[in-house]
Amino acid sequence: MNNINKITDFKPGISVYPIGLMFLPFKKLGKFQTLYHQGDLANKLFMVKSGAVKLCELSEGGDQLVHDIKTEGEIFGAWEALLHPDMHFNNSAIALSDDTEIYFIKLSEINFDNVPNSMANLSRLFLEDLKKLNFRHQRLLNNDAAYRIKETLLNLAQRAGQKFGDETLLKLWLSHDDIAKLADTSRQTVTAVMNDLKNKKKIIYSRDRILFRSLSNFHN
Repeated sequence: MNNINKITDFKPGISVYPIGLMFLPFKKLGKFQTLYHQGDLANKLFMVKSGAVKLCELSEGGDQLVHDIKTEGEIFGAWEALLHPDMHFNNSAIALSDDTEIYFIKLSEINFDNVPNSMANLSRLFLEDLKKLNFRHQRLLNNDAAYRIKETLLNLAQRAGQKFGDETLLKLWLSHDDIAKLADTSRQTVTAVMNDLKNKKKIIYSRDRILFRSLSNFHN
């Protein structure tokens, strides 16, 4: 039992999910390694123990759509597969950092009779994901591209950044194209906004890390 952990053992950046389900160690991934591919059978839920994972979908036209970035303590998978076990993943999961560690639980092993609060808590997590999608849609309708880019970066820093006094270090490999897809804008616009943030001394960045000078006045 030493290799088994409850989700309550982990403390993600925003909230703790007191599900009471047992997640087992699954895989350690290097940067850009794939956890699962689009079209694989969606028979597991996953949790990020350390590192980060990009959820992305390849469209029929060959374009990559970035759904989300999952960071430490966050759970992901195809929620609908809890009710439809023959479902397949509509996206791929790719590690964005070295030594990304993933835990898992098989959907077939979730016994809601033994853990009566599990369905309610999993439903809450599913609703949180829906809220994120709705927020992203509202942000697209009501804010300009520069604001969306800054808000995307700020959200990632709050969830996965390491605090050093007033500064926050986000160690995560994200291309300008990845940020653009998360913020629903163009790569060229991301480059312009990132350069502006750098010139205003709000960030220092490279491909695999961004140092935020202060999150409290990042939008100012």
